Amino acid sequence: MSARPITKKLSCIDAVKRRRGNTARPAVPSIAFVRSCRDRSGSMSSYGRAPGDSLYSSIEDHKKNSKDNNVKVYYSLTTFDTTAETHYDNEDIHAVQMTLAEAHETVAPRSMTRLYATAIEELAKLRRSVKEFTAANPAKQVVGVFELHTDGQDNESAPFTSQDLNSAVKAARDEGITCIFAGANQDAVTVGVQYGFDRDLSLTTDSTPQNASAGLRMASAAVMRAVSGAAPQFTQAMRQCSAPVHSFNDSPPTPPHSPSTGGASKSQPALNLRQPAMPHPAVNLRQPAVNLRQPAIPPYPHIPPAALLALGHPPAVNLRQPALTPPPIGRLVRQTNQ
Repeated sequence: MSARPITKKLSCIDAVKRRRGNTARPAVPSIAFVRSCRDRSGSMSSYGRAPGDSLYSSIEDHKKNSKDNNVKVYYSLTTFDTTAETHYDNEDIHAVQMTLAEAHETVAPRSMTRLYATAIEELAKLRRSVKEFTAANPAKQVVGVFELHTDGQDNESAPFTSQDLNSAVKAARDEGITCIFAGANQDAVTVGVQYGFDRDLSLTTDSTPQNASAGLRMASAAVMRAVSGAAPQFTQAMRQCSAPVHSFNDSPPTPPHSPSTGGASKSQPALNLRQPAMPHPAVNLRQPAVNLRQPAIPPYPHIPPAALLALGHPPAVNLRQPALTPPPIGRLVRQTNQ
C-alpha cells in the first residue's frame, strides 16, 4: 500500500515563503534608527584588526539589509576613549562611505575608557530621534536600536556611575528601544544586567585576535535582526561561538620533573631522594622504642597482690612465666591406647 500524498497547505506558508504572485511577507519596520557606540580605548589593542574589520562589515551589512528588507536605516556611529567622537549622526546608511582602512583608523586604540558618560549621551540622542520621527510620521513603523561594544570598566566618566547608565538603558527599553551589549574581559551577561541591559541581549566576546571577530559579528548580526523585525536575542550556540569555553584537556599535561630526565628547574635544586622531606631527630635503631620486658602498668613491689586487686590494680604479669605450670621433669608417664 503506497503512502497517500499530503495536499494540506501550512497556514503560514504565504508569510514565510516568497514565490511568484505572492506579495505577502513578514512585517518589518519601515524606519530604523541605529546608534552604534564602540570602545577604542588603549586596552582594545588585544583585539588586533577585528574591531576595524567588524565596523566595516557591519556598515556594508546594514546597506544590504536595508535594500533587501526595504527598511530605511538612519545610522549613527560614536567611538570613545578619553573623549567621545561622533563620526555619523542619523545618516542614511547608503550615504555612509567608509573604506576598510578608514574603519581601522576610526577604532584605532588609544587613551582611557569614557564608557558611562558616552553611552548615556548616545542613548539620549537615540530616544529623542525616535520620539521626534514617530510624532512626525504616525503612520510609519519606527524602531530604535542601540549597541554598545567595550572590553573593560569605565575609568573616565566621573561623576557618572554604572547606576546612571542602568537608569538610561532601562528608560530606553521602556520606550521600545532594543539595547544590545557586547563585552570582553568580563562576564558580559552579569555586567550587562548591571548596566540595565536584558541578559538575553548581552554577549561575552573573546578579546584575542584569533576569536574576537566572531563575537563582534554576532553582535552586529543581532542589530540586523532587530532592524529587520526578527528576534535579536543570542542563542547558546552563538555564545559558544563568540567566546569558546576551553577544556583543561585541550592542552597536553606537563610532564613531572625528574632528575634523570633533566626536567628540574634551573632556579631550584634537584630533589635529593635520600633525604626526607621534613627534618626529624636522629633515631638510634639499636634501642627499641618500647621496653617489652616492662609491663604497661608500673609494678608495686611493696604492695601485696591481694591489696592491689582490692584497689583495682591487677598485679604485674611476669611475661617470662608460662600461663600453666609445667609438670616436674622426670615424672612424665607415656600413655598408650591400650
